[in-house]
Parts: sequence; structure tokens; C-alpha cells
Amino acid sequence: MTHSPVSDTEQFEVALTTQVRSYLSTYRFWAMLGLVLAIGGGISLYLAARGAGFVAHHFATATDYIGAILGFVAFLAIVVGAFFGGDAISTDFGTKTGYYVLAQPVKRSVLLSGRYVAAFLVSSGIVAVYYLIAMVGGVGFFSFGAVPWASLGLSFLLALLLTAGVLSFAFCLSSLSRSPAIGLVITIIVLLVGLSIIDGVVTAFAGTSSLWFSILYAADAISGMVTQGISGTTPPVWQAAAISAVYTVGFAAVAYVLYQREET
Repeated sequence: MTHSPVSDTEQFEVALTTQVRSYLSTYRFWAMLGLVLAIGGGISLYLAARGAGFVAHHFATATDYIGAILGFVAFLAIVVGAFFGGDAISTDFGTKTGYYVLAQPVKRSVLLSGRYVAAFLVSSGIVAVYYLIAMVGGVGFFSFGAVPWASLGLSFLLALLLTAGVLSFAFCLSSLSRSPAIGLVITIIVLLVGLSIIDGVVTAFAGTSSLWFSILYAADAISGMVTQGISGTTPPVWQAAAISAVYTVGFAAVAYVLYQREET
């Protein structure tokens, strides 16, 4: 009895679900989720305990409150992207499991796309939880009508696009290492330290704060989208979206080429 070949779509679904389950069983996922709940939930509980008068004294509007809470979300998106993308490719060349996976009759493009989508879904889920906490706080401390829903929605979309860009960059760095642990550490250091140093040097010597090449610069628009509106952010919303989109497509393409050329 002959079996029909498994399609790329079916293999993609297997790669996607397998990777999602793998992420959900790791300490890093639960650590990141716990961090989000601790920070977002902790702030909300503290403000609730202090009372409405305390909240009103420090935040004039729901917009001010949500904007302040979302000041952490850019850092969060960068960290989760690094955590879930930093060893996504290097694990195939530095572990026995990886050698087994690559020996299967599955296209590397299918494996890569399945892992990328899985990393994006898990990372976006953590970011979404933080937005949910900010939204609930805005409604609870102020009112449903006081929440800037349109600006909040656009800010969330920017955060997701930023997450996608960070993941592509992390996948690219991961393809340069044969050790999952080293790949993860290098990705975190480059994203949180290296790019910050580069941004600071360019700002100091070039005399400009318009860092059109930096995804960290694009991240600044996420909370600004809520507090300043679509026309008042720095960088402009269109520029932040463009930077994240270029990172997403460009570094994903580079990661794909490197992954295809890498030998086991």
C-alpha cells in the first residue's frame, strides 16, 4: 500500500504545532509570562490598593495611564523576540535532535517558516497579555469611553510588527552560531546592548536623533502612539512601521539563505 506524499502545508502545520508546544514547555516562556504578570499586574494591584484619588493625582486621563504602562512594552517585545528566536536555527546544528530533524524529508524553508510563525505567535501572545493588563487598568481606573481605543489598537499593531522584526533579526543571528546557548546569549547582548551602543554613538557623532536604521528607534513610537497620537510620535508612525517591516523581511531573507547553505 502506497502513501501519498505529505504536502508542504501539512509539514508546515506539524513544524508549527511542534514548535509552539516546545516553546510552551520551556522555562523561558513561563518566566516571560510571569514577568509580564508581575510587572503589569503588580502595578495595577498597587494602584488599586492606593485608591482612585492616588491614580487621578498621577494620571490625569486614561491615555496618560495607558501610555505610562506601555512604556515597558518595547523592551518586552525585544526580549521575547530574542528569547524565542535566538536559538531557533542554531539548535539544528548544535544538538542531536537537530541532526535528526534535518535528516527528515522536510524542506528547510518549511521548517524555518513553521518555527518563525510559532515564535511570532508565542511572542505576540505575551505582548498581548501585557496590552490586556493595560487595557483593563484603563477601563477599571477610568472608564470604557475614556480609553483611546484607536490609538491603543494601532500601538498594538506596531508592537506586533516590532516583534516580527526582532524575531527576524534574532533568527539571522541564530543562523551564525552552532551552539543554541551561545546563539541565544549573543542575540540578547546584540539587541539589548550592542544596538543601544551603536545608536548612542551615531547620535553623538552624527548630531542627529533620527536613527532610521535602528529597530530600537522604531520601538519609541509604540507608547508614543497612545500619548501623542498618530501624527505626534517620534519617530513618525509610518517610519517606525517601515523600519520594522524592513527588518522583518530583510533579516528573514538573510536567515533563510544562511540556513539553506549551512551544512550539518
